[in-house]
Amino acid sequence: MNPPLSKNKKASWAPLKETRSFIKEVVGRFSTTGAILPSSKYLARAICGTLRVERAPWNILEVGPGTGAITREIAKVLRPGDTLTAIEINESFAEHLRHEIQTKKEYAKTKDQIQVLVGKLEDLGGDAVYDCIISGLPMNNFEGEIVKQIFSVFRSLMKPGAPLSYYEYFAIRNLKYPFVPQTEKKRLREVSEIVDEEIKKYQVRARKVWMNVPPAVVRTLVLNPVSRK
Repeated sequence: MNPPLSKNKKASWAPLKETRSFIKEVVGRFSTTGAILPSSKYLARAICGTLRVERAPWNILEVGPGTGAITREIAKVLRPGDTLTAIEINESFAEHLRHEIQTKKEYAKTKDQIQVLVGKLEDLGGDAVYDCIISGLPMNNFEGEIVKQIFSVFRSLMKPGAPLSYYEYFAIRNLKYPFVPQTEKKRLREVSEIVDEEIKKYQVRARKVWMNVPPAVVRTLVLNPVSRK
């Protein structure tokens, strides 16, 4: 059984500067961090394009916010009535992000609309309550079966027609493939098959972001399309 979600634990340390904090965690937990630097502002703006549409208030879920590079951009475009739930498995990142939200001017107008939870995606349950999901999960670091489960949980959490926006580093699987052992090649093939099938069926938009380290592609999928009668 997964531990209960935590949202009220206070940070017991003064946060490090974002990049230092990020790199420290990457060294110890690369499989769940999946990046070498925080997302650039250009990537953050691109992935938040989903929110810049004519719409009613939304319940928004951010999965894997890390130190908050994308969370800050989401906060800029939150509208009255919107809510943002950010769920982060790395407790150090979550504590850092909570401190940022409570103390930084970028969050002054919207901090009461944001909650940060510590836990796994599946801890949220299966109620379809979210109008949009923005994900920073490092799909390319996981086993194929886990990637399949992630997409399944996304579906269970999203309302019909709700967009999922996520990013992956540009052509990363193809670039890694020639240089890894057979077991890793097998894992990459499995991940590619699962992700490519979801993209083929449900992608509505893709945008390359060159101003990021490494360059990335932002994908938007509608996993629960609205049925047309």
